Amino acid sequence: MPTTDPRPSARLSLVLALMAFSVFINYVDRGNLSIAAPMLKDELKLSPTQLGILFSSFFWTYAAFQIPSGWLVDHYDVNWVIAVGFFVWSTATTVTGLAHTFLAVLVARLVLGMGESVAYPAYSKIIVQHFPIAHRGFANSAISAGNACGPAAGALMGGMLMERLGWRSFFVFLGLASLLWLVPWFRWMPRTQRPSGTDARHGPGFKEILRQRSAWGTCLGLFCLNYLLYFQITWLPYYLVRDVASP
Repeated sequence: MPTTDPRPSARLSLVLALMAFSVFINYVDRGNLSIAAPMLKDELKLSPTQLGILFSSFFWTYAAFQIPSGWLVDHYDVNWVIAVGFFVWSTATTVTGLAHTFLAVLVARLVLGMGESVAYPAYSKIIVQHFPIAHRGFANSAISAGNACGPAAGALMGGMLMERLGWRSFFVFLGLASLLWLVPWFRWMPRTQRPSGTDARHGPGFKEILRQRSAWGTCLGLFCLNYLLYFQITWLPYYLVRDVASP
């Protein structure tokens, strides 16, 4: 049940900080392949078409698993759903650094999309369950700040670290270090009871959602925003390195 406290507790503030940091890691992980692309393409002798497939493969499973992930969040303990998803996507990042073929990298990116698909359904469920209505705007803003800072920090720090350590070491280090997030999460995650199947059915159905103009406006806005955002964190870094920086 949502808390009736007008202000989030110190524990909930820590939960929000952990969620914001997890989405920061989330966006670093989904964008790091583009930073490694020039080195990855040369080492694995990839064609531009294969590189494009690797860039897009994350989104195949990320989009396809949004609805199943929402179902999992509604029917199981959301704290454990996001923990499992976090473990899966961090492990996929680590495995990417160990891959030596196009197919191996492709599989790792597909798994990455599956793991990361639980993030936003889980964030929304936790915010609705535990944060007072008056503070949900701030909570969502913290999540948005994490996803904005992730690609920026990933491009800056990832580029410098890959130049010094190599792309493989960066992926392995990032994936293994990210797993440390699970330690404070298990310590401070909000304590909730598993929702019953009846509670999970109380929300609006698809037809009711599709009748809302605000839903269509949100979808259109996200489409326009994400088209630009994901171009920036897929092809743009490779273009800047190979076509602009090269003499």
